Formats: sequence, structure tokens, C-alpha cells
Amino acid sequence: MRKRTLVAIASLVLFAVLFALSPASAEISKDANKPLHVAHDSSLDFALAGNHAGSFGYIGIDYPGGGAVVTIQADMAPGDPGAMSGTGFNVYGFNGYLIGSGVPADGTPGRKALRWADTNAQPWLIQVYNYLDNVTVRFHVEITGLPGPTPVPPPPARPDEAAPLAIAASSLVGDHSGRFHYYKIDSTGNRSEVTLRLSYAPDDEWISNGFGMNVYAPSGGMLVAKGGHEAKFKLEMPGTYLIQVYNYLPSRNVTYLLTR
Repeated sequence: MRKRTLVAIASLVLFAVLFALSPASAEISKDANKPLHVAHDSSLDFALAGNHAGSFGYIGIDYPGGGAVVTIQADMAPGDPGAMSGTGFNVYGFNGYLIGSGVPADGTPGRKALRWADTNAQPWLIQVYNYLDNVTVRFHVEITGLPGPTPVPPPPARPDEAAPLAIAASSLVGDHSGRFHYYKIDSTGNRSEVTLRLSYAPDDEWISNGFGMNVYAPSGGMLVAKGGHEAKFKLEMPGTYLIQVYNYLPSRNVTYLLTR
């Protein structure tokens, strides 16, 4: 085989493996004013049909500043040298300032990457492009270096407003600053062990970065347990334990089932 053919096959195999292992998929936004927002380190898979005038998808992130190094990496299939000349991504800052473009990664066919650090916190717009006429390209985009979820605020001042927990089925739309549902367990302090299980949909690595639960003790709002799918703790203190279900994923609706 010619070298170019071998490179193309290697690229397709690599992408297939990444696509199979990656749990997160996304419907990419075609509107630069309403990009698909990514709040934390994430892995996204999507397809983009190309045309000679350019076809574009948009992802938005909030760069934290302070010299944090953020890496954006895109694997593309097809990813042969010919296809790579017409696919990739650009990153823009304030007022359309071009921060940089993805460049071919050494030793990894079908991949382009960009690493960048700045002192200023600002929104970044990632523009994924496909200029291959009538060719649909599959993208696997990984973004790393973003901070984790914002620390959870203390529970509400009036625990009596929380719903008693037996089994709870609901949905919660997220927000940058967090949105919450509260439940409670009343205890005599008998030291019995409680196991809470949280099931939700969609359920993938991206969702679990910003969705989960915290449990607070009756006295002083002390955090006694937390988890994405399960939390265990003992009812050592008499009073009301508060269970906080949180969602920090902007505009993302998550349906969940909480059981004891």
C-alpha cells in the first residue's frame, strides 16, 4: 500500500476506537450566537456535513484566565491528508479575535490540536469547520484544562421546606451557578446506615461533571456525603439530614430518580 493509504486507514481505526470509547455525544450548534456550551472538561462526538463554502459547528467555553492551560483536540474521520486540508477548528476570543487554529498533531493521523494560556478570563468560541463538498466528517473533540464544578452553596436556611425522601422522580434544568432540589431524612440519631442511589438520564461523563448529590448533617450544614450515583452515610446525629440534588450544566435538563 502507498503511505497515504496507510495513514488514512490508521486515522479511521483510531477514530473508531475513540468514538466507541467516548460516552458523550452532542448535537452541535450551527449558530455562532448560540454555541453548544461546555462548562467543564468534556469529550464530544458529532458529525458535520461539508460544502465548498464551508460548513460550521460552534462550541462555547468560559476560559478561566489566570494562566490556565486549556487544550482543544479534534480527531476527524476521514482524516487522510487530503481531508485534513479542509477540516479542523479555529478558536476566537473577544470581538472575534483569533486566538489560534488547530494544527496537525505529530504522530497522530487525523488529529488537530491547540494549547493556549492567557491571563484574562473570557468566553472562547470554538468554530469547527468542514470545507469538503458533500463529505460528512465525524469529529471527536476533547477539551481539557477547564475548572471543575463550582463549589456547592450551603443548604437552605429552612430544612422544613425540603420534601421527605422515600422515592423521588423529577427533572432539573441546570445553570452556571447551580440549580437545586432538596429532600430530607428525619433521624433520631440511631446510627443506622443510609444508602442513596441516584439514577439519571442522560448519563455520561459530561453530565456527571455537573450533576450529582450532596448530603448535609442536621447541625452546622456539615457535608457528610456526596456522590454522582451513590452516597452512603450514618444517621449519627438526631435531626434533619438534607439531600441536595444539583445541576451546574447550563440549560441542560436532566431527569432523575432518587431512592433510599
